[in-house]
Amino acid sequence: MEPLNGWVRGERFSHGGNVPDNPGWSDEQKETVDRMWVEIRQLSIAVAGHPHWKSVPVGVLVQARMQLKLQARPAEVAEAA
Repeated sequence: MEPLNGWVRGERFSHGGNVPDNPGWSDEQKETVDRMWVEIRQLSIAVAGHPHWKSVPVGVLVQARMQLKLQARPAEVAEAA
């Protein structure tokens, strides 16, 4: 997020190459990240507090939430043969 001075290989780390200066994020990028985190928190609260979860038996609640999490992830693209 913040500007960072680069360094020359071997100056700090011997395993990598040269690292250029990083100008940091713009104000627009910082605002976008902040906005997205607010949205993520709101959506998390909406999902976790949804009335549906009261209908799920306690013994399978964690398994049901994990299943929802897995279904929400994008499917892996099969490699071309």
